[in-house]
Amino acid sequence: MTTLHLKDWRRRPTWMQRRWFMGPAQNTNAALLTDWLLSVSLCVCLASILPASTAIWALSGLLSVAGYVWLAFAITQAGPPAASPNLTAWDAALLSFAASFGVQIAAYLGAFSP
Repeated sequence: MTTLHLKDWRRRPTWMQRRWFMGPAQNTNAALLTDWLLSVSLCVCLASILPASTAIWALSGLLSVAGYVWLAFAITQAGPPAASPNLTAWDAALLSFAASFGVQIAAYLGAFSP
């Protein structure tokens, strides 16, 4: 026997519900990745004005600082780090730290030397 839902009198099919829920998540992920890419590009621009001998290490330091800024934002503003289907500020902090460690490893292996 079917029941009458007074609050939800326009029931959508399941495929429409799934599509509706996917839209905001993709917008949230794109917005966070855009913000993270802007912070990384700021780090790259600031490191590019330094001499070539210190630019790589400065870039690594700036990416670490950006990671700490994202981490502070995640602690104060974002929710818990787990059980979120979207990207959060915790993920942006991890991406910044990973980029910093990647630059350090690449510099140590000599990828940036002439």
